Amino acid sequence: MKKTKILFVISLLIFVVLFSTIAINSALIQPTDDAIRILVNAHRSTAADTFWMNFTQIFNSKETIMWIVITIILSWIIATQPFVIQVTITLLSGIFLNHFFKSIIKRPRPSANILMHYSGYSFPSGHSCAAALVLGCLILLTWHVSQRKWLNHLITIFFVCLAVIVGFSRIYVGAHYPSDVIGGLCLGTTLVTGFQLLFSKYINH
Repeated sequence: MKKTKILFVISLLIFVVLFSTIAINSALIQPTDDAIRILVNAHRSTAADTFWMNFTQIFNSKETIMWIVITIILSWIIATQPFVIQVTITLLSGIFLNHFFKSIIKRPRPSANILMHYSGYSFPSGHSCAAALVLGCLILLTWHVSQRKWLNHLITIFFVCLAVIVGFSRIYVGAHYPSDVIGGLCLGTTLVTGFQLLFSKYINH
């Protein structure tokens, strides 16, 4: 539980710093965002473009809804009722807050070197947040039902890497700035760990 608390605090602090910086003066972080995008764009190729343009769609809106439903159903089948409630609240609040923060910040998406065009605002990245939410809940579900620590660690590493790769794909296709992606991942992680701490303390799984 100590690791969960540390992860919660770190992800929350990063999100708050990014949110505040972009809300007050996004120009402070823009040079870093642009430099990273230039570095990523320098390694584009036809094959890579095709791969990342397809891969990034696994957390499009319709796909995200599908993953949320699957995660809730899996939790309902193999976990306890309080855990199902926790997962449902985590996922739905995450989607709501992501849209809420977008509407507050209203940061325009990148306008140059775009492979895939998306509507809406840029911060925080919805795909990155959804990946952190869904995959984070699946990690919790794994630890909730499995006693094999080696398998739990393996699955955790796989899902964490997958979430990061989803975030990278958003930068690659030009849909988001790096700070959008980090913000999305941190928002999702904050909610997953926050509700885990809350339910673990006040509700017996």
